[in-house]
Amino acid sequence: MQRAVCLIEMLTSEPSAEPQRDQNPDLNPDLMQQLLQSRVLIFVMLFAVTGFLGLPVLWLSPSFSKLEKLIWSVVNTLYTCALIWICVLICWWAYNQIS
Repeated sequence: MQRAVCLIEMLTSEPSAEPQRDQNPDLNPDLMQQLLQSRVLIFVMLFAVTGFLGLPVLWLSPSFSKLEKLIWSVVNTLYTCALIWICVLICWWAYNQIS
């Protein structure tokens, strides 16, 4: 019965004049669009933070043409593979030094 009363109150109450926006800045679509349009931020994220895991963000960005996206995807993947190979070589060298 209490649910029915709450439902009736919700249906009969006047909607607020201003729609409520999400207060969480992480989910703000305007902020997300601004971040996706920053070429410098995309490059910093690709080459300093995420490696090839940031490629979906590159492909979502409207700041790059499809050819640029393809070229930067290849460059970033090769760069990430080189970093991983360097880490493997360092670990192999350290292993040989220990044993």
